[in-house]
Amino acid sequence: MLVVISRLVLMAKGWTYNVDSVKSIDKCVLIVAPHTSAWDMVLGKSIFTLSNIPAKIAVKKEAFFWPLNWFLRYLGAIPIDRTPKGANSQRISLVDAMANSIKKEKRICMVITPEGSRGKRKQWKTGFYHIAVKANVPIALGYLDFDVKEGIIDKLIYPSGDMDKDMREIMAYYKDKIHLGKYPNRCVTDERWS
Repeated sequence: MLVVISRLVLMAKGWTYNVDSVKSIDKCVLIVAPHTSAWDMVLGKSIFTLSNIPAKIAVKKEAFFWPLNWFLRYLGAIPIDRTPKGANSQRISLVDAMANSIKKEKRICMVITPEGSRGKRKQWKTGFYHIAVKANVPIALGYLDFDVKEGIIDKLIYPSGDMDKDMREIMAYYKDKIHLGKYPNRCVTDERWS
């Protein structure tokens, strides 16, 4: 049923896609920018479904209660557990929890919007980078081009551990793509590495 709905959504909206770069890998952190509209999730979910890419989004485990849990899983949500495991343990960080979730899966493409909001931000959140390093997975770079109506994932970066160098490469990739969102004036590259 989801395949039929996904196909109809993309056909009705006139969208195509090329996501071949992530089809040959089992695990990655995928960043998608710019993220300026709720349509980003609808189009992305449709593309992932038709491409058979196990895309997931992180949601705190407390949100997984009936009947919401069914809907969240349908959307590709994965529960993130940050609770302590022992009596004297502290709550683990979101980065560690997400890295642990990636390590547990056989195949996963953890989708993160680095701006952290659909609104304009001068600095991106860098958790995606730390998650990829801790999970030892590549960072896939993707975007939705609302001008030509195409979803693209065409670059993989294997984090070197030199965050400054890697973030400059990521910003260089997005420099000419940041205006392609549904609302182009809502996103900029991170001023720290642009």
